[in-house]
Amino acid sequence: MKKLIAVVTAFLLLTFLVIPVSAKGGNDTARKNVLQNIVKDPDKKARILWYDLSANIEYLNTKEKVKEIVGKTAKANIDTIILDIKNSTGFVAYNSNLAPHASTSKKIDKFQGYPENYDLLQNVVEEAHKYGIKVHAAINVFSEGSTTYQEGPAYENPEWQSVIYEGSRVATAANRETRKIDGSNTTRNTNYLVLYTPDKYDVSPANRWGAEVQVTDGVVTQVSDRNTFGTPALEIPESGYVLSGHGTARTWLLDNVKVGDTIDVASTEIKLVPSSQAAGHSTFVNPIREDVQNYELGIIEELVTNYDVDGIVLDRARYNNIYADFSELSREKFEEYIGYEVDNFPQDIFEIKFAENGQQNMVEGPLYQKWIEWRAGNIQSFFKKAEKTIHDIKDEVYFSTYVGAWYSDYYSEGVNWASKTYQPDYSWTSPDYHKTGYAETLDFIMTGTYFEHVTKDEAIANGRIAEHSVEGSAELAMDVINESTFVYGSLYLNQYINNPEQFRKALRKDIELTHGVMIFDLVYLELFDWWHIVEEEFAKPSTAPHHIPGFLKMVRSDT
Repeated sequence: MKKLIAVVTAFLLLTFLVIPVSAKGGNDTARKNVLQNIVKDPDKKARILWYDLSANIEYLNTKEKVKEIVGKTAKANIDTIILDIKNSTGFVAYNSNLAPHASTSKKIDKFQGYPENYDLLQNVVEEAHKYGIKVHAAINVFSEGSTTYQEGPAYENPEWQSVIYEGSRVATAANRETRKIDGSNTTRNTNYLVLYTPDKYDVSPANRWGAEVQVTDGVVTQVSDRNTFGTPALEIPESGYVLSGHGTARTWLLDNVKVGDTIDVASTEIKLVPSSQAAGHSTFVNPIREDVQNYELGIIEELVTNYDVDGIVLDRARYNNIYADFSELSREKFEEYIGYEVDNFPQDIFEIKFAENGQQNMVEGPLYQKWIEWRAGNIQSFFKKAEKTIHDIKDEVYFSTYVGAWYSDYYSEGVNWASKTYQPDYSWTSPDYHKTGYAETLDFIMTGTYFEHVTKDEAIANGRIAEHSVEGSAELAMDVINESTFVYGSLYLNQYINNPEQFRKALRKDIELTHGVMIFDLVYLELFDWWHIVEEEFAKPSTAPHHIPGFLKMVRSDT
């Protein structure tokens, strides 16, 4: 009798929660109540595991290995696998008619020896479906090449590349020869010229494999070829700095600078360069190019058409950073958007300037807020196209994305992942910025609560702001999404290395505060031998909210 009453009660509760399918927005009272109530229900939590392509090649490059890993995933009661099948290099791990297969890479280390025509996606789908596990194909959208290896579709189509607004300080020797300063108080990488200042260091932190110049009151007081003679690092004078060069920068210092010379480091150089020449590992393309969008939408279309995937996940569906894209096309489209020509481009957006200690600063121009709004609108427009492409083919396929949960900073990537009903109040927001939110297009969103500190109190005690914790970032994500779709907090396991109980604590916190959890990444469950933690925490059965038809219908009602 008790069992019958429990079944009836559960049925009535589910029926009640599914009723308000006509809810139209994040602020609709019924809809808000339903999505808030789900958070409190431990039986309705998503359990998602991400399989990164590059990191997990050795675990997934044969059918036998896929069978073993998927078996472990099933034993851990994971309901969804996010399979990265087009990573930031632009190469793919399925048989595509559009994108290059990973085995065809000539340069990228991870892909050397990758099995020819090996269809990782098909193997994972077949194996996962035996256990009833859903498989969502993740694609890195606007990152189409490896800057490190100079390879990928962005190199086959160089006109696609984002144009980066780049500023740098320039060192000018007494003989008028110049050299770009690659950074200030940072790691001296290959061929870098770095400036070290006394407010950060007493002695140059660079290794011996370079040359260094000590400058006091604008005059060179020491020149040291540490690479040849193994001499100690130079002291940084209170009224000066040290220039440290490796490789070609070392050669420049030794050829052009001598004791007693004056040297100037106050000049700046502003350039617009393609993404392949900019800093970073990934070569991004311009999101507003029609040919780029057609290519990305074509990949989505072939995945949904040719494979029995349960969902599509967009990753890196954004701009590189705040310095992209400053191409002539972007200028033209932005001018169309605001209705007049920009006389001083890009300075009317912002200027790059340097402080005395070498710190790069951005000085906002009169069109900065409008530019931020326009970029976010471009990404929202693509999300709408992607959602339509998917659901015009197969309505049952889920559409989602991954973003960093640090909303107050994420605008720099040209993304507003909030609900259109959420009105942020930051210095960079225009009155119409909220209209660029894309959460309403999604069946769910995974937000990276990627912080070592779990609680807000922990973060504050360690000198961080409350939002830089799992708890604080999860709360912010829930606030920003405003019950427009399901929110799954996400964890980066490498942040808890050698601290499994902190991982367990973080896992529980995301589950407590959001609609479920995404674990990034498979490789760390293997390396840290943490499968047992997931098995223990997921021991009781649970259903992902987006798998409940009535809930999903409610979320989709405003798209």
